[in-house]
Amino acid sequence: MNPGRSRGYKLLTLGTSVLCLAGVFFVQNTLNRDRETMGLTRLAPLENAPPALAFTTVALGGFRGLIVNMLWVRATQMQDEGRYFEMVQLADWITKLQPHFVTVWVNQAWNLSYNISVKFTDHADRWLWVQRGIELLRDRGIPLNPQETLLYRELAWHFQHKMGDNMDDAHMLYKNEWAKQMDELFDGRIPDFDRFADPQTDADREKARRLTEVYKMDIAVIREVEERYGPLEWRLPETHGIYWAHLGLKKSTRQTDYITLRRVLYQCMQKAFHRGRLFKLPVAEERERDMYILNFGFSPNIDITANVNRIYEEEMAAAPDQKENIATAHKNFLRTAIYFLYTHNRTAEAQQYYDYVRERYPASIEANVSLEEYVFRRVEEEFASTSQDRTKAMLQGLLTQSFVLLTLNEEQRAQGFELLVNKMWRRFHGELGKNQDVRVGLPTVRELKRDALREFMAPESPFSEQTKDRLRTRLGPELKAFLEPVPEAENEEAPGSAP
Repeated sequence: MNPGRSRGYKLLTLGTSVLCLAGVFFVQNTLNRDRETMGLTRLAPLENAPPALAFTTVALGGFRGLIVNMLWVRATQMQDEGRYFEMVQLADWITKLQPHFVTVWVNQAWNLSYNISVKFTDHADRWLWVQRGIELLRDRGIPLNPQETLLYRELAWHFQHKMGDNMDDAHMLYKNEWAKQMDELFDGRIPDFDRFADPQTDADREKARRLTEVYKMDIAVIREVEERYGPLEWRLPETHGIYWAHLGLKKSTRQTDYITLRRVLYQCMQKAFHRGRLFKLPVAEERERDMYILNFGFSPNIDITANVNRIYEEEMAAAPDQKENIATAHKNFLRTAIYFLYTHNRTAEAQQYYDYVRERYPASIEANVSLEEYVFRRVEEEFASTSQDRTKAMLQGLLTQSFVLLTLNEEQRAQGFELLVNKMWRRFHGELGKNQDVRVGLPTVRELKRDALREFMAPESPFSEQTKDRLRTRLGPELKAFLEPVPEAENEEAPGSAP
């Protein structure tokens, strides 16, 4: 081979290589910016990552993807074989290998809370797995990916749907256990913001530590949520769904995903409206296996009506392409709010929203129908369904109306409301049949009346002390009997028996 030609070829190859490297140098910054914008890589080092995670994200390099694929296949096989504990270990490895792959966190949390939990018949065991799913997102996924919208949405969905809804037979235990934890933490419905922001005692400092280190919540954000959406009940799961959705909207950068957070936000607000008040009951015991009596009761939170309405209006403005679907949900909420307000003796507000609906959705209400007539038609429509929350809220609203009538010495009308409650209670259970589903069963009429009385006489209720004193006088010893624990024999009274 000609030595001169060989030398020239080498020089040409070297020059070409230098030009290629120079080209890479000039375009690398642009590529890095594009990859960061598209979420394909992370240029900044992990902060506060455990040593094992820091090692795997650096040492394995491009081989991480291949290893993760193998682990995914193995995890699926283990789930089919029922080897749940080993599968959890694999999930832990997968999240360490791919800490910024959002689908990993979402899928593994779903597996823990939904797929694995329902394999266990004992409700307490299910609750342990649901907590594992929540902790995976809250304690690990979000701290490593604080700007990922879908992680906030998934965590909010766990509170709204898995804990707050009634699709799981163990949902009553979930609500009960969460309410106990939050009641111990907050000492009531709303946190004492000053005590958490500036704790003065060892007990307060310990609670402030648990709030931030265990539950990963910020008292300043809690205050924001309470001021914007409240008054809320912080012992209920839907309130925590609102918290995490609100925080996600503050932290996330992917505005194209905001619709998912806004949707779960107004769904949680609607649920909080229907059953967003909580109060303690005198007893809590296990009657049968996997059937629990809650030591907390629930009722509507009609004080947030204006805020729920505002959230719907904001959502329609923010998502014009979804306006028609949101408007349908908004209209249904307003129709429910009208008769909730009316039957809770807030007729002026009921009339305000009635006029608002007729103006905004004129086709939804028949012309020349008065507010009162509309309310009773809505009552009949509502009791055609078997929704426990709505039916219970309506019955308690009717009982509250009967208490108000008693204070006005209109005993006949008050008795009429109680008779209506008994009639509708029997109708509700008649629709379900003898083998009613525990997920939609109602408390007895006596228990409903007791809960309504507790709310009526509570210090924070909207009724004046003079009105409460009138009710005490009218009910006499009957009031004390209803507010005391219900004997077991009375718990087993025949369905629909009069209070």
